[in-house]
Amino acid sequence: MSSDRVLVIYYNRLYNPLIIRSLKSEYREVIALYIDEGQVRDIDDIELECMVAGADKFIYKDYRAQYAEHFLTKAIKANAIYQHGYFLSAALSRPAIAEAAVEVANELNIDYIAHQFRGNDQVRMDMNIEILNKIPIASLRDFKYDENIVNSYAMKYGIPQEFGCNNPYSTSENIWGLSVECGPLAEPETLIPEDAREKLFEHALSATEPIFLSLGFENGIPISIDGEKKSLYEIIEILNKIGKKLSIGIFDIVEDGIVGLKTRAIYQSPAAHILITAHRDLECYCSNRHENWFKEIIDKKWVELVYSGLWYDPLLTHLNHFIDSMNQHVNGEIKLELGYKYANVCSRTSKTTIYDDNLAIYNCGHLYSQNDAEGFAKIFNIHTKQSAKSKMRQKL
Repeated sequence: MSSDRVLVIYYNRLYNPLIIRSLKSEYREVIALYIDEGQVRDIDDIELECMVAGADKFIYKDYRAQYAEHFLTKAIKANAIYQHGYFLSAALSRPAIAEAAVEVANELNIDYIAHQFRGNDQVRMDMNIEILNKIPIASLRDFKYDENIVNSYAMKYGIPQEFGCNNPYSTSENIWGLSVECGPLAEPETLIPEDAREKLFEHALSATEPIFLSLGFENGIPISIDGEKKSLYEIIEILNKIGKKLSIGIFDIVEDGIVGLKTRAIYQSPAAHILITAHRDLECYCSNRHENWFKEIIDKKWVELVYSGLWYDPLLTHLNHFIDSMNQHVNGEIKLELGYKYANVCSRTSKTTIYDDNLAIYNCGHLYSQNDAEGFAKIFNIHTKQSAKSKMRQKL
């Protein structure tokens, strides 16, 4: 392995040129890598920026299908949502970026991988790159660059003004969602400023008639939309386009970060919101009460581990085995009504459901007699009655 060559992951237009120039003073060869997870960018512009900044080579890696198939399928089956509004768009993206970068580093026989992440993301990237046997370089941290240095550099070298670049906001985007934080949003009492609203609602329409569509699932994974088979990535693209127009999946939350500090962020995840709404309903429809109760516990722990960057933790592997097993019978179709800022399930069908029409309307026939309920109610209530009596005696 070579110690005088480094692979630098392109992430932020504001930081990238400065980081490449800094790495050039430390390493003989700097190779810029752009990993595509569905973020909308002009690849030719990115390559030009990297080469002008001093990169010796530029590599584009299309990781969209792998990101959807290897990471987002697991998130859907785990009904992954953190603290009621964050669908883990960045937390899922970081181990995928690390995995893709290590693949390229192995091909090029490179040891060092530099990234441009801060906050929670620097922890996620450092851990996952190290686990995959490479040496991480947290460029912004290691070179001790603060916002003033970065912004001064951007002005000096004419880095274009754009949302999330040369302004107070920090943004992150991929096919699973967009996040906006920092700047005025750091104050929890501040309403979303107009420039941030323009970014979040740029595709939104005014009030419109609801849209109805059907999603087909097999083993808990979305496989079709309105009866037409699609790859998961294609389904996400379609739902994002529809959901953004209807302002679906936008959440303003204050979350607990990896080290416990609270941060505020605005998240836009239309496809994630729609898909997990549909999956959760179908999973509940196809599973019994004990499975559903326990699955909520499993899902919560899965989300906590992924949020914390522990993609390769053995416990997550065990949880994935349970989730995969339970989702073997999550098959069927969910029909949704999509309207302005909402996504509601309005019907569901499945050949693997345990739902029985006769039981649902108390027409049990030979299955059991309604008279059996009297004995069940008495036995089921014994411990509650005893507890109530004990508390009453304590008051006397």
